Amino acid sequence: MKEEQELIRQAREGSEEAFECIFKKYMPIVLHQRSKSYLRFYDLDDWLQEGRIVCYQSIHRYDCYKNVTFGLFFKINFERWVISAIRFQEAQKRKINQVTDSLDYQIELKGEGLSGFQEDLRAETSLEYVFVRETLENFSTCLSDFERDVYEYVLQGEDMDSIAKHLNVSRQKVDCGYSRLKRKLKNKFS
Repeated sequence: MKEEQELIRQAREGSEEAFECIFKKYMPIVLHQRSKSYLRFYDLDDWLQEGRIVCYQSIHRYDCYKNVTFGLFFKINFERWVISAIRFQEAQKRKINQVTDSLDYQIELKGEGLSGFQEDLRAETSLEYVFVRETLENFSTCLSDFERDVYEYVLQGEDMDSIAKHLNVSRQKVDCGYSRLKRKLKNKFS
């Protein structure tokens, strides 16, 4: 116990060796949480990096005079981080569902024309905006040629009847293509 307290003191003072020694001792906590929880786009290196960050923060906030071991303190902090990350991930899913639901509402409201909708699509933060923008830029690559044509006309503000005329197909075919397009968009963000 005194040896661990000394390592914590050294790590607070900037010793990388002491920090690595502490992190290696408690790395199984990170690996256990990884096996219990799924975070989209997180590989082992990402989990370990986040574990190191939480460990570093825990070292600097740990009070050895409280009746709790450092291991338990770190475990609680890391579990809280995982819960927050999962909540953030789920919030992103809800946002894209709101965007697609809002798209449906805008189509109903504006007679299937979407002019002016793009301004309503602004994300609340820069990071979210970049994420949504990059996803939408790459979105058309996962569409069939027909779905891509429908998507481009929808973005230009065309209604479903006009799209059917432009593409020389039935309104029903455009509706089906639009439904597939929305489903793919929701899947892209979930």
